[in-house]
Amino acid sequence: MLSFIDAAADLLLGSACPGCDAPGWGLCAGCGAALDGAPFELPGPQGLRVMAAGPYRPVLEHVIPRYKDDGALHLERALAALLSRALSALEPPGDAVLVPVPSLPRSVRARGFDHGRRLGKRAGRLTGLSMTPLLRRRTHGSDQVGLGRRERAENLTRSMTARPISAPVVIVDDIVTTGASLEEADRALTAAGVEVWAAAVIAHVHAPGARSG
Repeated sequence: MLSFIDAAADLLLGSACPGCDAPGWGLCAGCGAALDGAPFELPGPQGLRVMAAGPYRPVLEHVIPRYKDDGALHLERALAALLSRALSALEPPGDAVLVPVPSLPRSVRARGFDHGRRLGKRAGRLTGLSMTPLLRRRTHGSDQVGLGRRERAENLTRSMTARPISAPVVIVDDIVTTGASLEEADRALTAAGVEVWAAAVIAHVHAPGARSG
């Protein structure tokens, strides 16, 4: 079954590394090595600890969209492994629960899957932590692509609601750009009485030494 899926994806997406377009299937050795660095911590919104597995550019800016927008699901293993690396670097308590940042319902319908839930669930299996989708997006708001810092914050203001839970939680997401999504997730969870312990992401746009673009 897996070989059939790989063959179908190969036909649809092409035999090229999603990070650099070099011929081959999946991430090439060079892109894999570029993603093998140590996770790093950057200050998040409202003092939230944010651990990122790696910089967004130059590799993950191509890999993540290929996964969530183009349906390259074979990349999920590598992306979940990166997320689990960030989680392990945080050293969360054993009873911590992973809470993915939710996408807009229309984005989930368009993609056919919720990438945050899939990545959170798989990273949870790798780290031994449970994943619970406590957050829910309201219908208002637009896609964040192309918005500046202020526009992102305004777009996400009070756009999420949360269910309560007694365990501490770690918010998980794919990318941090301005931190607006994490700030709104933190706000919604805190308003529901949830202890937000930290956040873990795959990529941070403003990584130390990252080039602009």
